[in-house]
Amino acid sequence: MRLAKFPLVKTLDQFDFTCVPSLNKAKVLSLAQGDYLERRENLILLGNSGTGKTHLATALGLMACQQGKKVRFLTDAGLINQLAEAQAGLRLSHLERSLSQMDLLIIDEVGYVPFSEKGAQLFFQVVAQSYERQSLIVTTNLEISQWPQVFGSEQLTGALLDRLTHHAHILAKNGESFRFRESLKNMRSEECG
Repeated sequence: MRLAKFPLVKTLDQFDFTCVPSLNKAKVLSLAQGDYLERRENLILLGNSGTGKTHLATALGLMACQQGKKVRFLTDAGLINQLAEAQAGLRLSHLERSLSQMDLLIIDEVGYVPFSEKGAQLFFQVVAQSYERQSLIVTTNLEISQWPQVFGSEQLTGALLDRLTHHAHILAKNGESFRFRESLKNMRSEECG
């Protein structure tokens, strides 16, 4: 893994589980051991914006690297842009081969922006090629029932979710945004100072 491709690297011990009581801490710590990677299982992190999905995905990716696994972190928009550019440059099979050589692909922020028809098809190809060959961690702010709105096709979304969720751990994280809570705390301290 090239750390430069990751967002600010955050570790699992920096995550405040008390702020997200709905999150199963024991399950997260079990996943950190990496057995899901050996079984080529996926992890879907669902939750409101700012509840630490990217933090957990990054921390689990770092743990996988420390276990000798090949990991790549991408936002969904970044992945779609790379795939579309590779397709236009007749290099799509090369990029897909490169992605398939990873033990773990982390795809962050699925659902914030709807996909174009072409983007949805390219995303589906990545998930289909990953199925039972490598693990994916997907972060999303949307309930799975809302995914057809993002992918624009119920049929494609159904096929995608069938593969993505078949061997998956789904962790729902409900709660208030860490960033919003931090902003409020800073605002209060400025008012007092």
